[in-house]
Amino acid sequence: MIRLLSLLLTTFSLLAWGPAPNPGEAGPRSSRLKIIVDPGHGGDDAGARGPKGLKEKQAALDIALAVVQKLRGAGFEAASTRSEDVFIPLWDRAKAANAQGADLFISLHLNAARARSARGSEVYFLSLGEGDDAEVVATENASAGQGPGSPDTIVASILEDLAQKAFLQDSERLAVAIQGQLNRLAGIKERGVKQAPFIVLRGAAMPAVLVEVAFISNPKEEAKLKDEAFRARAAEAITQGVRRYFAEANGGVRRKAVGGPG
Repeated sequence: MIRLLSLLLTTFSLLAWGPAPNPGEAGPRSSRLKIIVDPGHGGDDAGARGPKGLKEKQAALDIALAVVQKLRGAGFEAASTRSEDVFIPLWDRAKAANAQGADLFISLHLNAARARSARGSEVYFLSLGEGDDAEVVATENASAGQGPGSPDTIVASILEDLAQKAFLQDSERLAVAIQGQLNRLAGIKERGVKQAPFIVLRGAAMPAVLVEVAFISNPKEEAKLKDEAFRARAAEAITQGVRRYFAEANGGVRRKAVGGPG
């Protein structure tokens, strides 16, 4: 097992810094920056539910599909982990982004709290420790099931943590950029950028964030989430956050020099 871990760590070390192409420049499709958008929950996992019955899984999907369209309009290559009401295991979502060679991974969710007055947006990047907001983490990680247990999957789990650790600073910058735009363009109260051990972010071999767009448990924000115009503003804010992130990176975006894990 030690020898296998050493070999895998050597492979992992082949990550390299490389210039990021301009998302609007002409060229083959494979040269465009690729963003994978992940609508939280789905299928039997409905997520949180609003006072008037709105389900998180549907609102997250609606916003995610709007984000994909906005990103494509801005010159990026973008795709969603799901385009319909199906369940995808948390452990598989970042793996799908890796397999597609994504440059960014954005998981979209709606927050919930016992106090209906709670409102606003939060953007998280991965914490390898306890992190912030244990209640939110427990809710979003609830559908993960049993974690890795065999020697092989333990090694894979260690490498997943290492993979995302390499991108923590980039992930934080992405989170800050998106949070600022949600506040400015979508008019959502800013609750700040936080770190938390969300399973869906582990193993992403690229900058990755989880966006809690608004509180579905708040009657006023639930009403907003049902409004197509508000969802469009939120999607535009996330898109502008992505554009700001790449603009501030100034060509210093970390990209893989070897193929992502299968």
